[in-house]
Amino acid sequence: MLFSLIVFSLEFLLCNLIISPTNSVDHTAVSIALLIINTVIVYFSVSTSIRNSDNIEEEHNVRMMVLPSFFIRIAILLWDVYARHIFILPNSEADAEWYHKIAVSFAFGSRANQVDYRKYSYYIGKLYRFIGVQKITIQFLHVFFAMWSIVLIYKILVRFKIDTGTRRRAMLFACFLPNLMMITTFFLQESVIAFLIILSLYFYTRWWFGDGLINIIWSVVASVSAAMLHLGGIVVAIGIIALMVLTANKDRIMHLTPVKAVFVIFVVLGLILVLTTFGDELLTKIGGKVDYESITGEVELKEAGGSVYTIGISGLPPVLDLLVNTPIRMVYFVFSPLPWTWRGLKDILAFFGSVLFYIYVIYTVVQALIRKPLRNLGEDSISSYYFVIIVILMIASVMFGWGVANAGTALRHREKFTYLFIIQFAISKEIILRIDNKDAKKSISNSSNL
Repeated sequence: MLFSLIVFSLEFLLCNLIISPTNSVDHTAVSIALLIINTVIVYFSVSTSIRNSDNIEEEHNVRMMVLPSFFIRIAILLWDVYARHIFILPNSEADAEWYHKIAVSFAFGSRANQVDYRKYSYYIGKLYRFIGVQKITIQFLHVFFAMWSIVLIYKILVRFKIDTGTRRRAMLFACFLPNLMMITTFFLQESVIAFLIILSLYFYTRWWFGDGLINIIWSVVASVSAAMLHLGGIVVAIGIIALMVLTANKDRIMHLTPVKAVFVIFVVLGLILVLTTFGDELLTKIGGKVDYESITGEVELKEAGGSVYTIGISGLPPVLDLLVNTPIRMVYFVFSPLPWTWRGLKDILAFFGSVLFYIYVIYTVVQALIRKPLRNLGEDSISSYYFVIIVILMIASVMFGWGVANAGTALRHREKFTYLFIIQFAISKEIILRIDNKDAKKSISNSSNL
């Protein structure tokens, strides 16, 4: 990845020197040339990064999934740019076009002083000002981040020595989930945020396997970087900071002691203090405050548009409102568009291209929990990791359950965490498989004793 980033930096420097961008002229020819060159570079860099010395055959099979996925994303990119007049792909309008227009206006137009570092268009506008307006190049960078997210998923699965069959299914999900492929290719910030989130988990996993405390720092940095684009990116850091103390032992087995419980409470209180003190900077999405009125008020403002869903039980006291309606909003965030809210073919395709996957993952997670009850989850390392990701995804579901009020927005924001769902699917399957193998060995041992 580092090699590719160095090459991209050199290319951008040449663009700046040769083009000398001073206006909003669309440099399509340069974009096409860079697309061809960078496709070759990323192809080889991703291919050489898929490594598993313990299973060369699987390594080859994974490449045969990852590389076609790369070219499908390139095809989606080209269709989105050049074939929109034939058919507009789902989620490639609205924000996807708006980010580009705002970035151009920020770089060369009337919004030069109206976009700040908390907006994705700010960074794209800075890049446009440096290399010229190259929409294709930006979307290729999204594909680049998507492919390296897939590589990081594989590296995490190999670290945990996940069963080969489970790894293969997880990689199929990562490579070919339709909505994930499209949303991480379009001109949306989701690809960058999703990459930073899985990068955060990757560093955390390195710490998990004893690679040094510095990885926790990098993990938090990656999560906070994602939060600069969208507050939801902070959920990994919150989960990691709150739970790290419970797994800070050589075997990474979760232990809860009075001292650790007090520490976790102080961490939570510290996070609340930060959020309330720096709310104007960190929480612009909900008015800069953390209270019932600001949360529900922002939800009411967002309850508009064709895909809006109005849910929950109204008329409850504030605290009871949050307690009762939070689970309902979490369900709608994870599973929208639900069948009774379908408006047409796009919603049906979204359900089968995304929601069925989440249903399957949660079914697998529940299966693992049934097979290995909650009281036993901390008895080994992989079970503790399973619990950590559940906490992170629960935090995300609560946050976005209240922050989102329509199916289209839920569909897009949910893809920020799809990579974590894929990891959780693989971990849950591995727990089930290990229990089955353990039971089978006990059965054989009992039979031999007879």
